[in-house]
Amino acid sequence: MSLSTREQKQLRALHRRKQREESGLFLAEGVRVVEDLLASPLRVQWVATATSLGDTERGRALVTSLDRAGAVRRELADEEFSALAATEHPQGVIAVAETPGWSFADLLRAETPVVVLVLDAVQDPGNFGTLVRSAEALGAAGVVALPGTVDPWNPKAVRSAAGSSFRLPIVAGDWEDGSTWLRTHGFRLLAAAVGGEGPPRGLDRAALVVGNEGAGISAEVLASVDRVVGIPLRGRAESLNVTAAAAILLHELLT
Repeated sequence: MSLSTREQKQLRALHRRKQREESGLFLAEGVRVVEDLLASPLRVQWVATATSLGDTERGRALVTSLDRAGAVRRELADEEFSALAATEHPQGVIAVAETPGWSFADLLRAETPVVVLVLDAVQDPGNFGTLVRSAEALGAAGVVALPGTVDPWNPKAVRSAAGSSFRLPIVAGDWEDGSTWLRTHGFRLLAAAVGGEGPPRGLDRAALVVGNEGAGISAEVLASVDRVVGIPLRGRAESLNVTAAAAILLHELLT
C-alpha cells in the first residue's frame, strides 16, 4: 500500500527539529531500534515497512510483532521505501512515535546512588546517542540536555542510542533552572574537564556535566559547579572524546 501524500510529507518533515518539537513526534528507523520501541512504553502512531523486510527471519518476526501490537502499518515497494529512508542502507522499517514527556521528577525514579548526566551543547547526534546508551548501561538515572545540545529525537541520535532513549528519562532545560532543581534535591554538581581531580566516591546524588566536542563546558556552568573532575591521562593525547570521558567518569561515580 502506498503512502498518502500527508504521510509522505510527515516522514520528510520529521527530519527537521522544529517539526518534531511542534508535533511531539519522532522517527525510529531500523530493525533493532523499532524492536526496542515496541518493547517500550512509548506510543507508536504508524509504521512504514519495505516488502523486503520479510525476507529475513528477524524481519518477519518484527512484522508479526507490529501486526500483533495493532500498529498501523504501510508496506511499500523497496524503491519507494529507500527514497524516504534517512540511512544509506535502509533496513526496511521506519516508525513514527510520540515523544515522551519526561520531567526532572523522573530523574528520581532510580535507586541510590542517583547519578545524572548533563550535556552542555553536545552537538553531534552520534555522540549524543552514544552518551545516552552509555548512561543507561552504566546505571545513570537520566540525561539532562542543556541549550545548544542536539535534539534528543534527531533520527541519528535515536539510532545511536540503540533503544536507550526509549527507556532512560531525557529532560531538556536551561542551566539556571536545572542546577537549581538538582541542588534543591541534594545533587552535587560535577563538571568534567581536563586537569580536574578524580571524581568523589560514595555520593548519593551527583550530576556530571560534559561539554561541547570542541569548546568544552561553558564558562557559566564551570563557574557554578561544586567540583571539576577529570581523568588522569598517561599518554601523549591531551584529552578524550566526550563519549569516552563520560563513560569512564560515570563508571567511577556508580561503582
